[in-house]
Amino acid sequence: MDKKQQQLLASYYEQFTKRHFDEKYFYGFLLLVRDEATDIPTVKALCDFVVERGQCTGLVKDYLADCQQIIANLGKEKRPKRIDPIFSFKDIRNGFNALFAKWGWEKVSPDVINDFILCLISLLQGVPLISGQSGKTVGHLSFAASSKEVFLMGNLKTLHNGRMIPVTFPVLSVKNIYEKITPRDQKDTPYLFEEELIEVVHLEGQMVITFPTLG
Repeated sequence: MDKKQQQLLASYYEQFTKRHFDEKYFYGFLLLVRDEATDIPTVKALCDFVVERGQCTGLVKDYLADCQQIIANLGKEKRPKRIDPIFSFKDIRNGFNALFAKWGWEKVSPDVINDFILCLISLLQGVPLISGQSGKTVGHLSFAASSKEVFLMGNLKTLHNGRMIPVTFPVLSVKNIYEKITPRDQKDTPYLFEEELIEVVHLEGQMVITFPTLG
């Protein structure tokens, strides 16, 4: 990393510690550190996921292929496998803090990591899910939110009892500390945004999710 890149990196870190950034700013950071994170699998995979989109490789490709296989087997197994997010909050926190430690910087706060994951969720909405067998698009990722959490949801369809049914599963999730949302039901089922394009912006000193008015 040359001197100018180091200057940019220091600027990113300063804004992160102030929680003064948005998804576009975070996208630039991911581009800058992508090659620097080769020894930190979590961060490297997330950088590649955002940049490569539907053509993702490595950890992300394997994870999404496993998810597709689990969903294809629904109704065929007595004990269907559970689909967990690709990385936990702890995984992502430890990954980014390990990256910052490489330059001698302090760990960022949990709220900053929360912001990182929210930006990742927004940046990854719309990514197509590609079948490893046919190479065709079989689903997509979308933004979702409940009163307690924000999600990146995978959306696929599977054949069940002779008909195709939609299936959603969480790829990433994070605590909703941003917007007050009225639960849609007793289970707090997330609102799923498949048509609307959500954006995470910085407004009047705080991070804001720009989605339609909810109940």
